[in-house]
Amino acid sequence: MKRSFLDSDEELDEGPARSASSSSIISLVPPPNVADNTVVDPATGAEEPFIFSSISPPVESAAETVRQTGLAWSAGIAFFASVVFMMVIGWGADLLFGSSPWGIVVGIVVGAVIGFVQFFRLTSQIFKK
Repeated sequence: MKRSFLDSDEELDEGPARSASSSSIISLVPPPNVADNTVVDPATGAEEPFIFSSISPPVESAAETVRQTGLAWSAGIAFFASVVFMMVIGWGADLLFGSSPWGIVVGIVVGAVIGFVQFFRLTSQIFKK
């Protein structure tokens, strides 16, 4: 018998072949008490604090976030633009000197080198405080 995720557990009776219901599997890990951020340990019954992580994220201003976002965008655009620009120059060199496809290949390689230098220069400014 086919079953979808929308069917309830009570509608389907498969007999003894079904060892554990989904509700018993889900209840193995008790949900946190949202009101006071505690979890009840099933073994001891004691309440423990529910902490996602002991590290608190750094609090940054909106201006700093915008600055970092702008630098990230400019790093990606500078990398892409340098590769495309040098590829077009290499294509022009191929047309001028008849050295196809070496002008495009050299243009892409030189553009990638220039792009990586610019990318690392801009990303170093992102993490600079």
